Amino acid sequence: MPGMNSMTLLLSAVFLFQAAHAEGDAKSLILGAPLTLAEAVPLAEVLAAPERFKDREILVEAVIEKACLKKGCWVILKDGEKEVRTTFKDYGFFVPKDSLGRKVRAQGTVYREMQSVKTLRHYMKDGGASKEEIAKVKAPVEVVSFVASGVVILEP
Repeated sequence: MPGMNSMTLLLSAVFLFQAAHAEGDAKSLILGAPLTLAEAVPLAEVLAAPERFKDREILVEAVIEKACLKKGCWVILKDGEKEVRTTFKDYGFFVPKDSLGRKVRAQGTVYREMQSVKTLRHYMKDGGASKEEIAKVKAPVEVVSFVASGVVILEP
């Protein structure tokens, strides 16, 4: 098109790609960066061998099992019996706290980390755990985490 530079064309293409992959549902909620991947990797496959997906963006589909009740700054995504805590890149966006049970497409990176007792207790508190449950956490735990750069919450 006359007068369009390459950046404008790229941004237009990304927008059109995102619109086409929002399941055609005008009621889908798009958060963070637009999704640029089309094919989702099953969450069970990712969690069975997270090192296979290290240092690359992937797309997963799952259901929001739990969310931060304080401000929506993390969710637990679940697919079947497998689940992963998901945070949002650069603390750049949050999900609505009433998103439980909603299906999502999330793009981001997966990694292993040691979570301290303080962090584990913080997540439990923000997730609504009782003081008794929180007090039971006595040692750090190695976990698999997912950092999403973009999320599309699909309408039921």
